[in-house]
Amino acid sequence: MNSRGEPEDFLSLSQNNGVHTRSAEWGSLPYARPPAVPARMLTPRNEEGSDVAPMGVLTRLRGPGTINARVLRIALIPSIALMVVGIGLSGYLALQGLNTLTFAENVRKSLAPSTRFIATVQQERRLSTLKVLDKFEPANGALVAQREKVDDAVQDMRAVTAELAESAPEELAGSLRQLEAVTAQLPQFRRQVDAGTADAEQVYDFYNEMVEIVGTGIQGVARSANDAEVGFEQMISYDLFRSVSAHSRTHVLLLRHIAQGLNLEEFHEAAHQMGTYHEIVETIYSRMTPTEQQKYDVMGESRWWETATGGDDAMMSRGPGLHPVTFDLQAWQNGVAKVQRQLLQMYSSHSAYAANLAASSGSSLLTTSLIAGGTLLLVTGAAVVFALRRSRELAARLIGLRNDTLELAGHKMPDLIDRLNRGERIDINVDVPWIDHGSDEIGEVADAFNQAQRHTVAATVRENEIRAGVRAVFLNIAHRNQVTAHRQLQVLDKAERSQEDPEQLQLLFELDHLATQGRRNAESLIILGGKQPGRQWRKPVELRDVLDGAVAETAQYTKVNISSVADVALRGDAVADMIHLLAELLDNATSFSPPQTDVDIRSAIVGRGVVIEIEDQGLGMEPEQLEQIDAMLRTPPDFSVMALSEGTRIGLFVVAQLAARHDVKVTLRESMYGGINAVVLIPSRSLADADGEPAPPDTGTDARPSANPATVAGSGYDPGYDRGLVPMPTPLHRRRRAAHRQEPDDEAADHETAVTPPAEPEPDGNGHPGNGHSPSDTLQFSVITTTTPDNGSASQHAPQDPAFASQPAGNGETKPPLPKRRRRENLAPQLQADQETPAEPEPDQPPDADPPGPERFDPSPERFQASMSAFQRGTRRARSDASDTPHPPRWPGEEETT
Repeated sequence: MNSRGEPEDFLSLSQNNGVHTRSAEWGSLPYARPPAVPARMLTPRNEEGSDVAPMGVLTRLRGPGTINARVLRIALIPSIALMVVGIGLSGYLALQGLNTLTFAENVRKSLAPSTRFIATVQQERRLSTLKVLDKFEPANGALVAQREKVDDAVQDMRAVTAELAESAPEELAGSLRQLEAVTAQLPQFRRQVDAGTADAEQVYDFYNEMVEIVGTGIQGVARSANDAEVGFEQMISYDLFRSVSAHSRTHVLLLRHIAQGLNLEEFHEAAHQMGTYHEIVETIYSRMTPTEQQKYDVMGESRWWETATGGDDAMMSRGPGLHPVTFDLQAWQNGVAKVQRQLLQMYSSHSAYAANLAASSGSSLLTTSLIAGGTLLLVTGAAVVFALRRSRELAARLIGLRNDTLELAGHKMPDLIDRLNRGERIDINVDVPWIDHGSDEIGEVADAFNQAQRHTVAATVRENEIRAGVRAVFLNIAHRNQVTAHRQLQVLDKAERSQEDPEQLQLLFELDHLATQGRRNAESLIILGGKQPGRQWRKPVELRDVLDGAVAETAQYTKVNISSVADVALRGDAVADMIHLLAELLDNATSFSPPQTDVDIRSAIVGRGVVIEIEDQGLGMEPEQLEQIDAMLRTPPDFSVMALSEGTRIGLFVVAQLAARHDVKVTLRESMYGGINAVVLIPSRSLADADGEPAPPDTGTDARPSANPATVAGSGYDPGYDRGLVPMPTPLHRRRRAAHRQEPDDEAADHETAVTPPAEPEPDGNGHPGNGHSPSDTLQFSVITTTTPDNGSASQHAPQDPAFASQPAGNGETKPPLPKRRRRENLAPQLQADQETPAEPEPDQPPDADPPGPERFDPSPERFQASMSAFQRGTRRARSDASDTPHPPRWPGEEETT
């Protein structure tokens, strides 16, 4: 505490004393000052007072011993990123190499079938051209045999192209589809050739289209190469294919030139094709393999080359038109065929060379990718292992910090706080251990937890002190209100005894009832404060009396209807709390139901005790709200930490506390009328035995800070009335009394007193019945009042007589005996004089006339004044007669305790 008596700041104390927390001593609670905090945990402040980090702290955060530096050294994220990128790149390259290798293998497999297809198609073109010409005729069966060879080549081609199309680029795949479509037309075109409907030009164009499609596919293979060298070599293969195709076309045109002559356009086509195959071979000669160059050289020096080229030159030298042949035609055809085969071999050889080169390139790419990917995985794995090993120490330290913190937060701190809440003393060095995890960032985090737990302990101590003070003030105010209500009820009781004006009596009764409710509200505050507010009964009390007492403490008691009452009694130690519990539920039921409806009370004996149902016809609640309230009733919350809102119903919290105290189960559910049905299950241990029970030990009463209970008890104030145990009129009472008024006996009729009804009360029914005291052990009262509630039901209370008390209730139950009254004992002298000589009945009185009795009701003011004066004198005489003896308890078995 500082010089002004205010608590000093926890942090400033820690900075000033400079003592380590683990060496600090705590005194008894409440302590003089909070424990000190290590100086290294305090954040320096600048001149303006704001928290700043000095340069030394920033430098230390970037130093090699910080967590940040260790994380950078671990390099998990870069290593994983490098591994992902490397695996992706290696996988891509490996996939490319695998695709290249697969494609090269498929091309190499298709090389032989494609070469055979080219050769057979060109030969069929030559034989088909001879067939359509008039001058030449192919050898017998040669064309049929060649067609079979072409069909076999087409089948082989389809087999390899189907597999090739799966890995081929779109350009090559399109060529293969076109080739399939053209070969499908081959049988029909052959029939046209055999029928003679196709001429030489059509034969030339049809077979040229088939060969050109193959050339387009070869060009697509060259363009799809992944390696430049492979693509270059495949383009050389394509040039050799063009040379083969041009040579074949040249000699087909020369055969037509020999047979029927060529026009100028056809002659130019023949010259172009002849120049193409010569030029291509000579152009790519330097780019061919040595084997291919050697084959070309041998072909150029051969005799059949000279024969073939000599015939070509002879035909071309004569120009367009039909000319006679001046050379050996058969030798020329044989030489042309040999040149054709040699060119095909050169094409096939170079295509195989290009395919082998592509396969080698794909294999090399695949191997390189796998090696690179494996190396990258090894490097990344080594980095990850290094990072994991380096981070294992940090992880172990963090796990240790977590375990220590969880142990502290989950076990030690709750136990410590419970001890503080119980008011025990603690030793900070023993009960609040210091978590030490080094001096780096992890250690600073541990120190932060240490500081937090010490702040928590300090805050808990302060909170307990404040809570104890608030609870003391809370209970003090509640006790003061309770004592004030006691005294108010005493004053009202005195005023009621001395008042003779019925209208003033009605107002006093209403004030009496409001004071009773105020006393119950004060007791509710005491219950919420954790204390026992009222007196207890030593002997059992009938459930009927408990229900009547609860109804008496209800604001709108006229709306309550007791339908059925179980024939049981409650133990004395549970009576007061059960009355309070039921009164709170009845208040809720009457407050939230329409004014024209009743609240019904039913009770029955069950296997586990007795059940009391309070059912209203109000608006009800939402299912979610019912669930929340039921949960609160099952587990009452701590009122000291309960968050109160505008809509909070204090009565339900009081019900929850009382139910938990006596193990009573209270359940709210929806009523069939739309309202709420409150079910109260009182356990068997709170019920009295059939033969009665011994008096439970006296639990005493709560201490009142402003009044002496003995003074209150000895002042003439009835403790039973203080508990509000005088039942208010209920619909059940009204029905009983109405039944008695329908058929009164003679004695009751003789003593019937006519009164003027007082002013009608407000709709909430705050009237209070009389509180005359009876020496009997059962509840007895006598009230002169008439109340008409909003629902239209009326309740009239008249002084009870023996005849009325002896009649059975309308529902078959028997009420406790009412006070005995003697005829004309409390009448005014004037009335006694009138009653001494009863009037003789007239002789001519009709048979159905009223029997002889007192004078008929005279509505004159004098008669009313006389009646009320007699009634008041009688009640005063009864009180004075009972003043020589202690006040009897308002409930059977109730005794005052000190």
